Amino acid sequence: MLTGGMTLQLTRINICIFASGNGTNAINLIRESKKYGHIKVVGLLCDNPSADILQKIKPFDIPALVVPFKGNKLSHEKEILAQLSHLDIHWIFLAGYMRILSANFINQFKLSGERSRIINIHPSLLPAFKGKDAYQQAFDSGVSQSGVTIHLVDSGIDSGEVILQEAFLRLDTDTFPDFKSRGMQLEYLLYPQVLKMISQNSIDFNKDIAHD
Repeated sequence: MLTGGMTLQLTRINICIFASGNGTNAINLIRESKKYGHIKVVGLLCDNPSADILQKIKPFDIPALVVPFKGNKLSHEKEILAQLSHLDIHWIFLAGYMRILSANFINQFKLSGERSRIINIHPSLLPAFKGKDAYQQAFDSGVSQSGVTIHLVDSGIDSGEVILQEAFLRLDTDTFPDFKSRGMQLEYLLYPQVLKMISQNSIDFNKDIAHD
């Protein structure tokens, strides 16, 4: 509560987004961050010099940190860490970043205990359909619903602690593009919500995640 004409000063939160391709989720996060004066996207890290996201972020005046992969994971991550070292990053958001981060890299960004400060969005109701092509995996399996999960990153594959998870229905008339489009619309809705949670320090890691 503000009293006596005083202004509440919130602690600055610096975010870096990692993306490899089209970057629609990245743009949604950037736009959402503008709603919070104390949250700033201080950079976008990209491993693909020809990614569409590098053009899309230009109007936002956000530094693009392009670190092409040259065949060696260790040296690639070392260069990324060097690029990030001057940015004072509090959280990393993966938004279509197509590389698996090593345990050593993740350990550089720890929140508390074993929890990292790296967040990922995955297009399934984890733990179902981990890894690549999750929409295709779910569609081919014939499930009646799939979903989107936002989770902390750990050293496993899509195995980190869940922050948000929500389902969407598969309709009898769905083609694969219909099914995927419905899931992507849910992605665009859910991922920005995590910025609000971080801004309010309201991520609840102990809640039960349940779906029918």
